[in-house]
Amino acid sequence: MDEHSSDDRITIQLQATDLTVAPGGSVNVAAALHNHSATDHHVTLAVEGIPSTWVSTPMPALYLAGGEQRQVLLTIQPPTPPQGRAGRYRVVVRAMCQEVPQLSAEATLTLTVAALAVPGRIGLLLASTEFPVAPGERVSIPLVLSNQGLEGDVVTLSVEGIPLGWITASSASTPLSPGQHQEVTLTIQPPRSGESRAGRHPFKILAASQAVPGQVAVAECVLTIATFSEFSGELRPQQVEAGQPARVMVENQGNIQEAFTLTWQSPDDGLEFAPAPSQELHVAPGEMIMAEFSAKPRSRPLFGRERTWPFTTRVQAAGGSTRNLNGEIAGKPIIPSSMLAALLVAFLVIAAIVVLIVVLGGSPEGGAPPVADATATPVEEAPAPTEAPPEPTEAPEPTEAPPEPTEAPPEPTEPPQEPPTEPPGEPPTEPPGEPPTEPPGEGESPCAPIAGILVIGPLLVIGTKGRRERNQQK
Repeated sequence: MDEHSSDDRITIQLQATDLTVAPGGSVNVAAALHNHSATDHHVTLAVEGIPSTWVSTPMPALYLAGGEQRQVLLTIQPPTPPQGRAGRYRVVVRAMCQEVPQLSAEATLTLTVAALAVPGRIGLLLASTEFPVAPGERVSIPLVLSNQGLEGDVVTLSVEGIPLGWITASSASTPLSPGQHQEVTLTIQPPRSGESRAGRHPFKILAASQAVPGQVAVAECVLTIATFSEFSGELRPQQVEAGQPARVMVENQGNIQEAFTLTWQSPDDGLEFAPAPSQELHVAPGEMIMAEFSAKPRSRPLFGRERTWPFTTRVQAAGGSTRNLNGEIAGKPIIPSSMLAALLVAFLVIAAIVVLIVVLGGSPEGGAPPVADATATPVEEAPAPTEAPPEPTEAPEPTEAPPEPTEAPPEPTEPPQEPPTEPPGEPPTEPPGEPPTEPPGEGESPCAPIAGILVIGPLLVIGTKGRRERNQQK
C-alpha cells in the first residue's frame, strides 16, 4: 500500500499499485480516504497520467466529517485500438480539500494497457492480438518494447506465419537502455489477389535480444482477412467458324471459391449452342478454368458470301457481378460463290462440248465426206491392176491371168467418175495429204469460234470478278 498525507489531515490509500487492462476493457481502482482532522471537509478526487476520459467515478466530490473514513471506487477504461494504445502509464490519484486547497493527499500506481503483456528481459506489450484487414488495405499493429534488464540492449523484430512481403516495420532493430520503453509499429498489407485467402491466419511476433540471444518475447496473434470477389473472362477466339470449338476462360481473382454461371445468347435465337446454352463452373481462388463450346446457325443461305452471326457469353458470379463477352460465328452458304462459279464454268464447258459434237458429228459436209475419201483413196492407190500383168509372164499359165485384169479395170473406172475433173494419175498422190487437211478446215469454220467464246468468255468474266473482289478486300 502506498500512502501520502498532508499534515496528517487527509490521507488516501490504494488497494493495488500495479494494474493491467486491455484496450476496450476496464479495471477498478479502490481508494480509501480518511479525514484525520476534527473539521468536516469536502474532498475532490482527480486522476493524472492518463486521459480523463478513461476515468469514471460515482462520487467525484465527497463530504467527509471529522475523523470519517470512506471507500471510493474509480474505474479506468481505455478505448479500443487505435485510440487505445498499448503502454505503461504512471497514474496519480489525488484528493484535495475544497475549503483548504493546501490540504491534499495523493497515491500512485502503474497501469499497463495491453491485450498481451509478455514478461521477461525483453518486455512486449500489444494493444490487441486480433487484427482484421481487407485485401489491399493496411492494418497497423502498435507494440511496446521494454528493456527490463540491467544493461542496454538491441531488440530485433520478426514475424512468422504470414508472407514477409506483406510486412513493414517502423524499425526492425530498436536499441533500448535499461528500463526504457519504446513503441514500434508493424504494418501488414495483404495484396488484393487470390494469394490473400479469406479467413483467420495465426501468426507470431518475435522480439529477440541481441545481448542475450536466448531471450525472445513471443506474441501469438491472429490476422483475419475479409472476403472479396473479383474475376475476369476471355473468349478465345472471338471469331470462330460454325461448328468449330471455342473456349471461355474464367479466372477467379478473388480470395474465396466462386461458382460462375455461363450462358450464351444470340439475337433472334439464330444460333444453336452445344453442349448446352448454360454451364456452371466452380473455380478456386487464384485459379483459371476453361469451358468449351461450339455454335452453328440454325439456318444458312443457299447462295451468297460468308456471313457472321454475333453472340454474347454472359459470365455471372454467385455474388451477382457479371461480365459480357462478345463474339462472332462465321458461316458459309450451302453453295459458296466460288463453287457457283465453278459450276457455271463446268456447265458452259459441257455445253460447248455438246455443241461441238452436234456440229461436227451431225453435219453431212463435215463428217461424211472425209470418211468416203478415206475409203476411196486406198482403192485408187492400189497398184494391183498394173503390177499384176508381169506376174503372169513369169508364171506357167499366161493365158488364164489376162481375164482377171480385164475384170478389174471396170472397178477403177467407176471411182474416177465421181471426180471427173481430176486426172487418173493424180489420185494416188493427192489423197494422202488432202484428206487430213480438208475435213478439219471444213469442220472448224462454223464451230471453233463459238466454242472458244463459250469457254473463254466465262473464264474472263470470273477472272474479272475475282480481281474486283480482291481489290475490294484490299
